[in-house]
Amino acid sequence: MNIIQHQIHITAEWITDYAQSIDAPLQVLQGKLVAPSTMPIIFWQAFDIPWLKGDHPLIHGKQHFSYEAPITARMILDCELSLTQIENKTSRHGNLILYTHSLVCFNEGDLIVTAETVLISVGENI
Repeated sequence: MNIIQHQIHITAEWITDYAQSIDAPLQVLQGKLVAPSTMPIIFWQAFDIPWLKGDHPLIHGKQHFSYEAPITARMILDCELSLTQIENKTSRHGNLILYTHSLVCFNEGDLIVTAETVLISVGENI
């Protein structure tokens, strides 16, 4: 299965902790804390991702975030992580596998953010 879902509860404390960890300023919109734009990358911690289980190290390749609305404190996000592409490459360091992912999050049925991420596995064979 290459699609998994998880519900993410956004708290003011979580936003504050994340913002401090990346030295980002805190922002407020209509009385609610706004999450830094890169925060969805840590949503992955909530998922059990079966296709990434293995002993090979993963390198972060690239990421892109597309927002329809900001993520704010007290949101409950319905998120879906999907593996959209697997690509094999060969480098001077050996085999590389590029895993392209899409993380899509909705709040009350409205699209909030889409995050595209590429992770690279070094030395793995498919």
